[in-house]
Amino acid sequence: MSHLFSLLRNSLAALLLTLPLGLRAQSAGSVTGTLLEQASRRPLPYSTVLLRRAGGSDTSVVANVQTGENGRFEFTKVPLGSYVLRSSALGFEELRRPIMLSAAIPGLTLGELLLAPAATKLAEVTVTGEKAVVQDQLDKRIINVEKDLSSVGGTAINVLQNVPSVTVDQNGQVSLRGTPNITIYIDGKLSGAGRAGLDQIPASQIASVEVMTNPSARYDAQGAGGIINIVLKKQQKQGLNGRAALNLGTRGKYNTSLSLNRRQGKANYFLSYDWRHDEIQVNHRRDQRILSNNELIRNLQLTGYGQTAENHAPRLGLDYDFTPTQSLTLSVQPRFNTYQSAGRLDTYISNETTGQDLGTLSGPTATRTRSRTVDVMLDYRRTWAEQKGRELSANLVLTPVGWGRSFMEQRYNEGQPGQLVRQQRGYFNFIMGTAQLDYVHPLSPKTRVEAGAKSTLFDTDEGNDFAALPFDRREFVPAPGLTRSFRYREQVQAGYGIWRSEAGKLTLQAGLRAEQTNTLGQLTAGQPELNGREFVRSYFNLFPSATVAYALPAEQRLQLSYSRRINRPSIDAQLPFVEFENPLSTRVGNPTLLPELSNVLELGHQWQKGAASLSTTAFFRETNQRIQLLRRVLDTTTAVNGQRLPVSNTTFANIGRSTTYGLEISFNHTLAKWWRLSANTSAFRSLISGDESREIANQAFVYTARLNTTFTPLPKLDVQLTGTYRSPNVSNQGRVAEQYFVDLSLKKDVLKDRGSITLRVSDVFDLNQTGVVVTTPDVTMDILLKRESRIAFLGFSYRFGQQDQAPRRPRRSPDSSSGGGVDVGG
Repeated sequence: MSHLFSLLRNSLAALLLTLPLGLRAQSAGSVTGTLLEQASRRPLPYSTVLLRRAGGSDTSVVANVQTGENGRFEFTKVPLGSYVLRSSALGFEELRRPIMLSAAIPGLTLGELLLAPAATKLAEVTVTGEKAVVQDQLDKRIINVEKDLSSVGGTAINVLQNVPSVTVDQNGQVSLRGTPNITIYIDGKLSGAGRAGLDQIPASQIASVEVMTNPSARYDAQGAGGIINIVLKKQQKQGLNGRAALNLGTRGKYNTSLSLNRRQGKANYFLSYDWRHDEIQVNHRRDQRILSNNELIRNLQLTGYGQTAENHAPRLGLDYDFTPTQSLTLSVQPRFNTYQSAGRLDTYISNETTGQDLGTLSGPTATRTRSRTVDVMLDYRRTWAEQKGRELSANLVLTPVGWGRSFMEQRYNEGQPGQLVRQQRGYFNFIMGTAQLDYVHPLSPKTRVEAGAKSTLFDTDEGNDFAALPFDRREFVPAPGLTRSFRYREQVQAGYGIWRSEAGKLTLQAGLRAEQTNTLGQLTAGQPELNGREFVRSYFNLFPSATVAYALPAEQRLQLSYSRRINRPSIDAQLPFVEFENPLSTRVGNPTLLPELSNVLELGHQWQKGAASLSTTAFFRETNQRIQLLRRVLDTTTAVNGQRLPVSNTTFANIGRSTTYGLEISFNHTLAKWWRLSANTSAFRSLISGDESREIANQAFVYTARLNTTFTPLPKLDVQLTGTYRSPNVSNQGRVAEQYFVDLSLKKDVLKDRGSITLRVSDVFDLNQTGVVVTTPDVTMDILLKRESRIAFLGFSYRFGQQDQAPRRPRRSPDSSSGGGVDVGG
């Protein structure tokens, strides 16, 4: 009996000792959930979620976290009790939910929490909350341009002019933080239209622009400056939906578009057609001075011409959902483009040392170009309902038809003994294709791995035939010495792997991409010494990348990222054919060019409070084996009006390295219900150093500023004013002049908000132009290009169909782990 009593006593003591430990173990709980947009069910990354005490006089914040890139949040070690969970996402209504953590239920899994767009009432007008103008994500910045009025009636070029970090000159050259060496995607894919196709994409088709200055290993390493992805609008609503638009511009500018989609059951059919006709006036001034044999020869070239471009761009496609977790998209995008110009070129040549007039070359010039391309795109996507975040995607992009024909004629001093009349007929044919496979596998709710492979092929056959009209002949005579043709093939095989994990407020991502590049150039006709030559190059590169992000209190985030990038030389930069820009200037490529290699480092800080957001980024980029234009005087001379004159030559060379470092700030704020403001500025130091000679060096302090403000002075009337400024920049042998302009736009909603009337005036004060000054010991050049830029567009658009019906199924999010912002569909 005593033994039994002793056993009971010891057991009771053990129970009493264990009970407090058990109570302590149940005194803390956890809360998890995922924030999604209500309509599209897309994740809301980097949104703030708070836990406040409920009841009593103490309603203080117990904890706050930011959602991950997939919209997921988690609170741990939360004392048991009653709370109110609150979410905060720009452009959405605040979500409040009472919750209770108890010993019986210490852990709550809230699942998907849907946030509705915010709505405020202005007089008699209900203004529905819109997407934030700028959204910062782990490896990119998304700029929503659907509401941008400054590009109405324009093209992708006009859209990019208003994107932070991006500048566009009057030649249409796009630069990112001062470098034109960038890669441009359309819906996450390379397109056969290339950069030249940007002025063929209507602004009305573009939903957003993704800027990746430090891309992850998922993306191509090509482009030292980074990647710009243009995301087109998609429609997935039930039934028949569409949009029609017509824009009329000053001095012969017209464009119209129609987009339709019909969702029925598992299929969504989409069709669009865009037509554009633009007439533009261009004036070009080029003042060149060559120092040769202690004499200064001046070559002043004045060009004025009108150019007409006409583009047709139909698109046809199908989305098909085999199951809720498997879908396929097929689309075909042909493009038909014609271009022609007619004008006059006057060249004045003189000896400034002796004051002697060496003659004039004057006459009409004309060009005609036709091109045809067809892009065929096939996308497959597979997800797993039982394993959220797991995804397999594959896509194929093929441009089986790339074709172009051109004609140019110049007539100088026709009918005089020194006449120079010549023709040039050119052609190109190319095939381009990419195949890509990506897989994402979650190891846990906060850790995932990604892997993928990509193969890219570009094969082109190009050539030019020249003919001249002698003074004593009536028919053109072939000039075989100037005729040229070549074939170029480039293949890039790539594979990558990425590891990503979240630990509390810390997000880590590291990746490695490997690329094997093989190029082959064959010269089939041209200068006799070049005929039959081949240029072969093969190289392998590794491209590491890494990002560390940390969520700070008060809706802030700190981020550090690094990537290695490459810039392969273009075809034109490699071809060793001599081209005459004018009688005293030639241009020739360099087949021995090596690719540029860059290291990019960024430190960024994001802050958001209510309707205000501020993003600050310090960046550093070092580029080795930099490819630059090199201008020098040749030892040879050319005959002009019976006189032998020196010739300057422009070529390409790997010249030392360049370093750029600076600071970029972007601020967005809804100041009032009727006033929205978006501003961004950057300032950076650009340094270029050379290996060959001390003359190949330059440096400058560059800054840009852009201010965009939108007012709603009357119900359903928006007024937008945009101002842009870019300070002078440098190249290895010169400077690029400053650039600035102001745009004004108005939009009035009509017909129960289904229709819109817009008026846009670009470059209101007619100030936008491009100027370049080149300075070397023996060549100076002053170039000024002024394209017609003050243009007014009056437009009307109408939306029809089930415009207010929610989508049938969620689409891939801009930060989808499988697509990196790449969506598919019509």
